[in-house]
Order: sequence, then structure tokens, then C-alpha cells
Amino acid sequence: MTNSNNYNELNRQLIQNKIGMTAAELHGFLSGILAGGNHDESWKILTKDMLNDGQSIAEPLNKEIEKLYHSTKQQLIDEDFEFQLLLGDQDLFTQIDDLVGWVNHFLLGIGLVQPKINRVKGDVGEAIYDLRQIVKLGYDENEDQQELGFAFEEIKEYVRITAMLCFDEFNESDITPTIH
Repeated sequence: MTNSNNYNELNRQLIQNKIGMTAAELHGFLSGILAGGNHDESWKILTKDMLNDGQSIAEPLNKEIEKLYHSTKQQLIDEDFEFQLLLGDQDLFTQIDDLVGWVNHFLLGIGLVQPKINRVKGDVGEAIYDLRQIVKLGYDENEDQQELGFAFEEIKEYVRITAMLCFDEFNESDITPTIH
């Protein structure tokens, strides 16, 4: 199934279950939890709280969320940099809105797992600061579509790399081999 099909199907299920979140926002939230270093099943509780005020989630949707969580985790662990943001492929303005929603929910997810994220220094601290600025970005529908498209692709790639950087930073103990 393509990224677009995954996005559309997940969005359809979220709407059907009256969940006020897009597939991009859900993926950003799960990516943030993973990047923040979550190592247990508490992600399920955080997700239920976020999506459905702590209430259980209908089973077909719950399975999709678990599948998304595990595939995202595998992409982040993979050393081939396969991690991709789950965004729709609609018009450019909708994609920009999806990206901003993804980043906003990524920050929420990572903040839940790393409550002192504001105190992180170095490259990761700067990247988190940059993500906060990206959330504030706006656009004018009269802007040059080509320039806006190039800027969008650059920002999207920066966000993707930043998510992987955060994952590496907060998951080092799982990835680094033990030396005796």
C-alpha cells in the first residue's frame, strides 16, 4: 500500500470514528513519542488519551494505529534513513497544513516523553527550536506556487532529518552496543 493510500485510509477511519485528528497529526504524535525514547507500552495510553479522552478506540482503527506505530518505529531504527513523514498528496496548501500539523503533534509527543525538552542543548536543542518556528509558518495563497513548493520540500526534508536526529539522541542506549 502506498503512503497516499495509507494516509487516505487512516484519515477515513479517523473521521469515521469521530477523532478530531488527521493521519498526519497522528503520525507526528506517534513519531514524537518514538523519537522521545518511549520504550514501553505507555504509548498506547498516551495515544488513547490524545485521540479519545482515554476511552478505548474501535478495533479496526486501533489495529491501524498499532501498525502505523510499529512501521514508524522500524523506519526510525532502520539505518538506511527510510523514515518518511505521513502526509497527504493533495494540493500544496493542504500539504503545508499537514506538515504544520505533523510538526505540532510531533512536538507534543516528544514533549510527553521528554518533559525537559526545552532544556536540551546542542544540535537537538536547535532543531527543536526550529520545529517550534516551523509551526508558526504561514503562507499566502497568492505566492509563487513553484517557490512555495521548493520551500515546502526543503522544510519537509529538514523536519524528517530532525525527527531522526531526535530519535538518535533519545534512543542511544537501545542502539549503541554494550562494550565490555
